[in-house]
Amino acid sequence: MTPLYWLLGLDSPGSVARAVEWLVYPARPTSIALLVLLGLVAAAVAALNFLPHNVMRWRTRLTLAAVRLAGFALLALMLVQLELRLTVERSLRPAVAVLTDVSGSMGIRDAGGHTRFEAARSFAEERLTALGRKARLLPYAFHWQLCPDDATAAPAATTRLVSALEELSRREDELQAAILLTDGADTAGDRGELAAPLLASRGLPVYPVVFGSTDAPRVARVRVTGGSAYVRLGDELRLNATLSATELGEQTARVLLFEDDAKQPLQVRENVRLGRNPVDVSFVVKPTRVGTRLYRIALEGVSGAASERLLAAEHSVLVVNAPIRVLVVDIARDERKFLAHWLARDPVVELASLTLLPQGGWYAQGALQHKDVAEGLPDAEADLFRYDVIILGDIPRSYFRAGTVARPSGADHRVGDAGYSEGDTAETRMQRLVEFVGRRGGGLVTLGGYAAYAAGQYQDSALAGILPFVVEPTDKPQVPKPFKAVPTAIGLGHPLMQLAFEPEANRDAWFELPTLDGCNRVERLKPGASLLAVREMPAPDSSEDAARGTRHATLPVMAIQNVGKGKVLSLAMDTTWRWEMKRPLEGDDYYRRFWGNVVRHLAPDPRIGPNSPQILAYQSQTPVGQTITLATRLVDPVYQPIREANLAVKVTRPSGRVSHIYPRDGRNAPGLYEYDIALDEPGRWKVEATHDGKTATEEFVAGESDDELDDPRARPQAMAELAKATGGQSFTPAEAATRLAELPITPRRVTQTSTIALWNLPVTMVLLIALVALDCFIRKRRGMV
Repeated sequence: MTPLYWLLGLDSPGSVARAVEWLVYPARPTSIALLVLLGLVAAAVAALNFLPHNVMRWRTRLTLAAVRLAGFALLALMLVQLELRLTVERSLRPAVAVLTDVSGSMGIRDAGGHTRFEAARSFAEERLTALGRKARLLPYAFHWQLCPDDATAAPAATTRLVSALEELSRREDELQAAILLTDGADTAGDRGELAAPLLASRGLPVYPVVFGSTDAPRVARVRVTGGSAYVRLGDELRLNATLSATELGEQTARVLLFEDDAKQPLQVRENVRLGRNPVDVSFVVKPTRVGTRLYRIALEGVSGAASERLLAAEHSVLVVNAPIRVLVVDIARDERKFLAHWLARDPVVELASLTLLPQGGWYAQGALQHKDVAEGLPDAEADLFRYDVIILGDIPRSYFRAGTVARPSGADHRVGDAGYSEGDTAETRMQRLVEFVGRRGGGLVTLGGYAAYAAGQYQDSALAGILPFVVEPTDKPQVPKPFKAVPTAIGLGHPLMQLAFEPEANRDAWFELPTLDGCNRVERLKPGASLLAVREMPAPDSSEDAARGTRHATLPVMAIQNVGKGKVLSLAMDTTWRWEMKRPLEGDDYYRRFWGNVVRHLAPDPRIGPNSPQILAYQSQTPVGQTITLATRLVDPVYQPIREANLAVKVTRPSGRVSHIYPRDGRNAPGLYEYDIALDEPGRWKVEATHDGKTATEEFVAGESDDELDDPRARPQAMAELAKATGGQSFTPAEAATRLAELPITPRRVTQTSTIALWNLPVTMVLLIALVALDCFIRKRRGMV
């Protein structure tokens, strides 16, 4: 029957087991008279063969008559457009999906001298032949998503193994089994507890074949552990990386630093010893161009590594041309003199200073951002907010209440008598300093002095409310005598306190600093503040303890805390200039390094400015298949959030496809516009945020994720649990060759109904032409016209 089904035009006629039902009917209504007329014509044409003068033999006459009647029957079939409704039962080969893992971990070379991916490819080509003879194999590949199998694919990207199985069950509803060629890793850590019951209910057992070793692979790895998201033009960028080697023994390698697409390295570290313990390396570079720079730290000379992808790591940084605007407000004293001198020489600092003169009035210097310098701090909030960091020195509280000029405090000055008239009882300028920190996000440094903290009667003031110290009235506001500023454990790890790059060297540097002379008395720290350094000195009342170098009761001298969007650093001392004046001639300049750290750490993000959109990323990596969250913060000239702004975000994918997002800010985060982007294509993405005619642009590459190779060991146990939960079984490559050929799969019986236009079949036309040709051929052979 197979040839007949083929002539009828059925698909896969060999799979038809039997015909269940059939019905023949005319699709075109035709009058009986026309059919009778056609029958009479057919009878007449056939009867011509039986006329008396016909000399043919009777057998030939009968044959010609039958041919002509058959031809007219075909004409009648075409006239009425005869159709056949045929119901057949098919026996189909079972469908089995073969999913090959093409994620990054499959590039590990621990499968008999081959990578896991190479072993999986070889297995599919050589060992699934027997199964292919009794089942219809559907090839798929998967990494972060399920996709058609591609012979040219290379291991890359993250693994979403369970998600791929779920997508497969949605796409293919006739599968009897799914074979996984994988190492069992799933980057998301999904072990299939939720998906397995669903697959089992659909009758889709999973049969994993696991490649790779369960032991820790022989890998060397570079991981970037430190590097800021932005750096100011002219400043140094420090990149930290950790090098590790597993099961590779002791080796010596080179570490290279590349910038962008340069072929030649910027810096090289020779003879880096790799072994059992991780090795930290660092590079210090000074970018010379504005824009996004990509730095790559690469490891060379490592032998025996199972994967080369981990031998390099990248870090992207934005170089901005935005100097730190620092305003120093102080009296004429050594601390102000040294501080202003060295900050003015810092390559990323734009310094302005206001000095309160002994007889009253202000002396202004440097790059001032306001014009009303006669009153000291700016009157206008917008002018004050143009600065990034304000250093407030020995200025008495009475200044903030003043309406006229004043004289500064001195050593012989009575507490509270600063010579100011009480013109501003609301202390407006002080309130603006508080807003400068909390709303603007600026950095504030308060220094010790004769009119600072309790000595200047700052208790219960708005400024005292944002200091990390508790300002309490005391009859002894000053603590005289020399002392050392000793960093706390928290302080030694704080970015602001790094005088040297190595932890031990940094600790030694702090203990090598010269002594300071006197400080303000502050005894309590506020909750949430971080104590960075304390005052310690030998007990003066015990010569025995002093001889042993015993240290006694400590007082806080340096602390920091976050306030709103900004930071406040308070120093109870005002003689840090001694670190500069008394340092050894050949010693490191720790004074400049300390104050350089201070202004850099306290300065707000230069990417956020009034009425200017920017694109901030919450994630440091952009692996394909992930959804990342970006944000744009919009503020006005006084850094009030801009609500319900017309912010338009344009996203251009690597394929060129463009989409638009119109984010809104939230009630709990006014002025902050967050938007999610699903990285569903590998390659370079471009995001543009436009507001009020200004556009910010951010580009990044969606590629591989280091998370994929955090623990690249094969996981046969996890695959065995998944297989059992779905009704399948897990195999090793050696077992699978024979076991997969014995899968419990059976041909599938389906009933299918087809409508066949008999009048329009090719065989119908061929048969009609053949009958006409046969009639002509017989007549010609008999010598008849």
